[in-house]
Amino acid sequence: MHDELPIVHLVLNTDCNAWNLAPTSASPGVCRFCYRERNRVRTDADTVRRVIDRVRSESEAHRCVFTGGDPVMPYDNHLEVALQHATEVGFETNLHTNGLLLADRYAGLRNHVTVYSLAVDGPDSETADWFRGQGYFERFLSNVKFLTADERRLAFNTFTTAGSVKDLPRLAQLIADVSDRTDVEYWLISQYRPIGRASPRKTELYGFEPGDFVRSVEGVRDTVDGVTIYAQPTRAPEDPYPFRVWVLADGTVTADLGSVAAPRNALLGNLLVDGFEPLIRRAFDIRDQPQLEGIA
Repeated sequence: MHDELPIVHLVLNTDCNAWNLAPTSASPGVCRFCYRERNRVRTDADTVRRVIDRVRSESEAHRCVFTGGDPVMPYDNHLEVALQHATEVGFETNLHTNGLLLADRYAGLRNHVTVYSLAVDGPDSETADWFRGQGYFERFLSNVKFLTADERRLAFNTFTTAGSVKDLPRLAQLIADVSDRTDVEYWLISQYRPIGRASPRKTELYGFEPGDFVRSVEGVRDTVDGVTIYAQPTRAPEDPYPFRVWVLADGTVTADLGSVAAPRNALLGNLLVDGFEPLIRRAFDIRDQPQLEGIA
């Protein structure tokens, strides 16, 4: 398999529980930057195992990122089964979650998660709750406390506005303090990516100059020395995505191929029918086609 595919994103559900939190008085609404779709994954435990086996046997990917929506939901989405099977066949696992229900399902997840990736958008409740709702920052601190006490490996992801990006130094210090207590693998810092449900209102709220964003991120790298920082500035409509593959738990495979102007990921097929490797090779061919035509 192509060496550009070290990581596969596995989607058990595309819904999320973040809207259970009430927005703060100053917030435009909880997670308004989100571009998720309504839940469109229907599967069973046996199918999840078969999907993971197919990815394992037909790729060199070494890590499954469990994402959504949010994979830690208050119903059986086969998360524990999927995590256990992924580790048994040799994958590292990354649980990408807002953490609102993490404590409730932690006992069944603990032994099968390589890294817990938690969302936090500010160094205090005033900033973080503006993005994700009242009480979010308190829940985040609680999650960090029990995960560090249990010596789990962590990662963080942060969304920014023109206002909140000024708080990156304080957030960087918070993350540096956590890294003194447990292993922190990476910190992903993002601007608004106008995909899916882009709107002028979102651009107004979250858009600011990419150059300002990049300079702000560069300014905090030394604070979190030893933690890898990934920066995702806002992309123009014609800018391509980095190549990423998403595997739904029913076997459906999609990929980021085009620009942020694309309404959704390219639908490649179902790996249980078509095989995983042929679908990924097709994705590379589609992605490279415009460049080949330009050269010709």
